[in-house]
Amino acid sequence: MCIRPLAVITLSVLIGSGTLVASAAAAPARATLVVSGNGLSGLHLGSSETSAMSFLTAKLGRPSGKLSLTPGFKLCGVSAVASWSSMNAYFNANRLVGLSFGPGHLPVVETAAGLKLGSTLGQARILYPKRLTTSNSQGGAWFASTPVGKIEGFLNPSTYRAPTPAAKILTIDVGVVGCPAETP
Repeated sequence: MCIRPLAVITLSVLIGSGTLVASAAAAPARATLVVSGNGLSGLHLGSSETSAMSFLTAKLGRPSGKLSLTPGFKLCGVSAVASWSSMNAYFNANRLVGLSFGPGHLPVVETAAGLKLGSTLGQARILYPKRLTTSNSQGGAWFASTPVGKIEGFLNPSTYRAPTPAAKILTIDVGVVGCPAETP
């Protein structure tokens, strides 16, 4: 499927000449971001804050929540966070340390194996055979080992019981995304 960039058109009238001038500023295309155990395709954990913010801004546009300090998470390995719709980028000591996607569907994201937000746990087990584990901690969580690191997230519904194959992938996370007790 071909996705075209959305162009924002602004019109202005030049007073005096009466000439109508149109200018266009292209917004980033809505490409699917591919998550692996070490970051995103094209952006790895450990990248500098500057290069990570440039990459994400080029892919997603300006953040909805600008890069801001998070002193409460410092002991958890996070000193700053930036947000785009339902995605957060976590930084520590000016390095990208984690990414969290969901709940929500923007930006569009999937793992390198094809797991998407809203997929079922049963589908995750097919994509990650013998590499997927679950926990009923914090209402239900999933963990997938990959050759380049771990991908994890939360499940819905949140039941605090053993997750069923029908449970949905609520979030996809990689790296350090804050303190476990502070996240859903």
